[in-house]
Amino acid sequence: MELHDWWEHGNEKKTNKLVTKYQPVIIEMWRASSAGLRLSNQLSKCVCRCLGSSSVQLSKFVIKSIDEKSAKKMVNVTWQDDTSNAYPYIYLRDNCQCPECFFKDSNQRLVDVVRDVDLNVRPTNIKMSEDGSKLSVTWPDQHETTLDADFLFRKQLPTEAELKHRVCEDVTTRKVNLWGSEFKDHLPRMKYHDILEDETVEFEFLNSLYRYGLALVTDMPVEDGLVEKLGEQIGYLRMTAYGKTIVVSTRLQANSVAYTSYTLPLHSDLPYYEAKPGIQLLFCKEQTPTEGGENSLVDSFHVAQQLKKEDPDAYELLTTTHILFRTSGTDIVGEYDLEGARPLLELDHHGRLLRCNHNEGCRLEFLGVPVEKTHEMYKAYYSLTKRLKDPKNMFLHKLSPGEMIVFDNDRVLHGREGYTLSEEGGRCLESAYIDWDVARSRLSVLGKRLGKGPVARMDSKLSVTGQWSVS
Repeated sequence: MELHDWWEHGNEKKTNKLVTKYQPVIIEMWRASSAGLRLSNQLSKCVCRCLGSSSVQLSKFVIKSIDEKSAKKMVNVTWQDDTSNAYPYIYLRDNCQCPECFFKDSNQRLVDVVRDVDLNVRPTNIKMSEDGSKLSVTWPDQHETTLDADFLFRKQLPTEAELKHRVCEDVTTRKVNLWGSEFKDHLPRMKYHDILEDETVEFEFLNSLYRYGLALVTDMPVEDGLVEKLGEQIGYLRMTAYGKTIVVSTRLQANSVAYTSYTLPLHSDLPYYEAKPGIQLLFCKEQTPTEGGENSLVDSFHVAQQLKKEDPDAYELLTTTHILFRTSGTDIVGEYDLEGARPLLELDHHGRLLRCNHNEGCRLEFLGVPVEKTHEMYKAYYSLTKRLKDPKNMFLHKLSPGEMIVFDNDRVLHGREGYTLSEEGGRCLESAYIDWDVARSRLSVLGKRLGKGPVARMDSKLSVTGQWSVS
């Protein structure tokens, strides 16, 4: 069964039940949120995923009438379906798309709104085109702003009442597919050279990382430089205190448990960095022929949802209590001393998961927890960690030479089973990081180029900088 078919089959019954019960609500939610969708100039199609095979199609948005509300410093636009939206004058001036005000090649404003525009600016004339496809505004300095109806609809602002009653039920800031141990049999696999040579495969590779948090790259020659080459294909690798690429093998003088043959518990890398790397690559060059050495992998967002349902008190503590992480030592770039504090389960202001920062090795202490609450804090920590290790949630994969596992370091925790060194051979992996900003940019560029639409886009109604959802 293909990955997409597996996911759709597992959710078909749930989707059908939701369609009957919530279809009217979903359509209204779509109407309210569709300002975030990119609407084509000729035909706009919005497919609401919750409706299964159902879809909602709208022709190009047309302005039916306009009504100036000078006292409120705004204009009211009524659409062809008799719904309406208000646009403040300053907002219209600030969003002028003419070449004098906006540099379309890089999507950047040319106008310094505070310097160049009066906060209380009022138009001298507002009119709509005869076909209702445009709104034209003339300002006191004779500057003219002409905006397409589609652009206006996309830029509509919510009312206070809409925001007050809007409920965010998303699990994460992205539209991801959660998984348990069954995902081992559906792990997305792509050949290394196909990713480099075929943009469609590269898109599917990055999209798999974005949606599932995990992908396996195969058929890699066991050579130096291949990890960096893939990084350069996507953008560039992230430099850390350990170098741009890191050889993970047993060292006589190890500055990390990673460089031993001990078992490594499930963890997320580098939580002590202010800007934690978003994606990790682990390329297997040599694998121990003895037992052990498998990588353990778990979807922490899936487990966090279980915890929220089954142990809400623990979830509350782990999402609100900061943990201090620290490490120090000497590596390729010299001596380092790094520390940072963040909740183990990091949420946005709507309670959606941003990242999981679980790292037993460099966890120093729970911050701001009084002695009377310390045992309760440990209880919450145990509650999550035991679920992470549950065989229903976690699976093992032993990399073969020429394979590379790539995963979302904010979401997929990884570990390693201990192994015994032998004369027959050792274990050597090459590791590197890519920031999500770099990967998301490449994903969106490829999506546009291949006609698949923008994949990673911010939800302006709910998200803040750095928190993304699928358009």
